[in-house]
Amino acid sequence: MPRQFRNARLMKHLKVADAMKLLGVSQPTLSAWEGGRKSPSIEKLELMADVYEVSTDYLLGRISTYKNTPSNPVSHASLPVLHEQPLWSPEYGWLLVNSIEKHLIQPDGNTIPFSAAGDLYTTPPVFSVPETLSEPPLTRAQILTKEEMWVEPISPDSLLRDELRGWYHRKDRYVENEYGNRFYLDTYEAKWLGFEKEQN
Repeated sequence: MPRQFRNARLMKHLKVADAMKLLGVSQPTLSAWEGGRKSPSIEKLELMADVYEVSTDYLLGRISTYKNTPSNPVSHASLPVLHEQPLWSPEYGWLLVNSIEKHLIQPDGNTIPFSAAGDLYTTPPVFSVPETLSEPPLTRAQILTKEEMWVEPISPDSLLRDELRGWYHRKDRYVENEYGNRFYLDTYEAKWLGFEKEQN
């Protein structure tokens, strides 16, 4: 099975020089690992998994067991709230979501528009990604009929998304949570999406 060292580094947006510093290795060593000419020690493999925020199974290429049995289909309408999340495509393999440009990024840097991506899946044993995204977000018309909904912010800032996501109550022109955070209805699908269920 091909190793995923380079793919994981690219998905984390790390240059070779940055990865070398974080992993404490030289450029020839990192190149040898990524080229399959050398193998890292168990300690370095675990460090690499921590730095790249993936599992050691992913790094070792053991994800192929999921290739023919993808789980947790992802609704294309939910892609705006999955910025920088890895997804599996039976056609293209691992892809990284870029919500800002509305495309998916392949490990080699090529891009695929959301509209051309085909079926997309998460694989929870490899990545911790919400399982309920197979349910599409509420439409604008549905938003107006709900008193309460789960809100997922659309933002490249993962800390901001984590801080603002949650249950919101609908008011006249906006939704608001218990802390006074608001999303206006006229920014729906541009700055936020609403769901009936909590996105675990």
